[in-house]
Amino acid sequence: MAAVVVCSVLPAQHTSTASPEITFDAVRLLSAEETYGIPVYEENDGKKHYLVALSGAALWVGTVLFWDRYLIGSSWAKVNWDWIFHFYEHKWEWDYDWYWTNFVLHPAQGAMSYMAGRSANLNRIESFALATLADFTWEYFCEKTLPSKNDLIYSSIGAFPVGEMLYRLSLEAGEIHRALGYLVNPERMWSELLLRQRPRGTVGNIYEMSVGMDMGMAYMHSSFGSATLGETFPMIASPWLSIVYNDPYGHDSNNPYSQFNLDIIVGLGVGSGRGMTKTNENLFHDVRIMSDGMLISRARQDDTTDTTFGLVLEYDFIWNNMWQLSSLASGLAVKQRVRQEKSDMEWQVHLTGIVLGTTDWARMYRNFCYDEGMEREYSYTVGAETVLRWKWRHTSGHTLAVDVHGYFMYDFAGQKQSFTDTGWECIALGTVSYELPLSLRVRLGVRDEIYIKKTFYPNIDNVFQIANFPSVYAKLQLK
Repeated sequence: MAAVVVCSVLPAQHTSTASPEITFDAVRLLSAEETYGIPVYEENDGKKHYLVALSGAALWVGTVLFWDRYLIGSSWAKVNWDWIFHFYEHKWEWDYDWYWTNFVLHPAQGAMSYMAGRSANLNRIESFALATLADFTWEYFCEKTLPSKNDLIYSSIGAFPVGEMLYRLSLEAGEIHRALGYLVNPERMWSELLLRQRPRGTVGNIYEMSVGMDMGMAYMHSSFGSATLGETFPMIASPWLSIVYNDPYGHDSNNPYSQFNLDIIVGLGVGSGRGMTKTNENLFHDVRIMSDGMLISRARQDDTTDTTFGLVLEYDFIWNNMWQLSSLASGLAVKQRVRQEKSDMEWQVHLTGIVLGTTDWARMYRNFCYDEGMEREYSYTVGAETVLRWKWRHTSGHTLAVDVHGYFMYDFAGQKQSFTDTGWECIALGTVSYELPLSLRVRLGVRDEIYIKKTFYPNIDNVFQIANFPSVYAKLQLK
């Protein structure tokens, strides 16, 4: 449903102490739709529309296939009837596609099928099944390559957190303008076209939302046996978006992903010219998607504390010149906020098992053995992940925060590189930040990030890496 934003500003004598508030007027909303000829959708009937869901997923799969086959001309998309009729002969494998394709585009593609189900009133289990069905269809009938085990995991299990977060955020965005809702969830265009109904769900659940810009530099040191490599990236700009959906503390719910955190970072900069790739060696990139959502939670509250305990699902993706890492993990989480007279202290502990993850390979050994039969730049892993968070916030806006992610990953057998080995990789990614408030909405901060990695392989030389990323940032607290 499209929305009209009505800004209600208090009289002039009060504006010195109160900021403008944004409200939504349903009466003006309807009149505006009628004025501009936009159809007024009915309330959601709550019924499950399976054909709408299936057709929405099929439309998306067909669109992607048409793009890859006819507009891009990808050879792997040129399937024929012989390949289709003999689908049962195709054996599953761990593929070696581009890192971005496997661990961002595949979850995003699965999320579209998942949101086709959610937009047609299917529940989460049904939408997950639809995403899985769409992925099987893609792997067997839309690619002239063998079906991929990792694609199945990330296009189905990975589609759930991505799809559910985007579906819920599209409801929030749609309250501002219908086009924003379509941008976050394009499947809404199909379901609303056929059903003429608003999507199902609640709004007004954004607990915190901020945008910011980091300006900093980075340095990395790697050692591989007797060889060493140092790289400097003197200037990096990293815009970011941070969303907290519902209050993480004291949250009691059986509704999966009724509470989640989502951080998206896209950084660009200049480097030392000694990167992994043969071209654009002086260009630095840093893309991150860090998220966690509660699957089920129980809360306990008293006069001074709010505590949440439950099951959590993590989806992390990091891709930059210094390292790359992805993780899909589930386990337990404990979150607590201690309220004091003039400040709050918050902490979280997550202990999860990694269903499937990846660590870098080419970045770890670049300039050492890059040309020795490299087929892909990462290794598949399983293992464990832990998250430790601590934050102190004063009522004046001063904030001190610590965030640590620990990954204990096992490179299992079957890696395609001829020079790899099974073994453990232990990774710690820690950040310390401090924020100084300039106004109610604007803050300045300093941040320092440290990345440490140590490998334990029985048959090849081990690697030790350490990277440091200091920065200053400006932050606009939207909510």
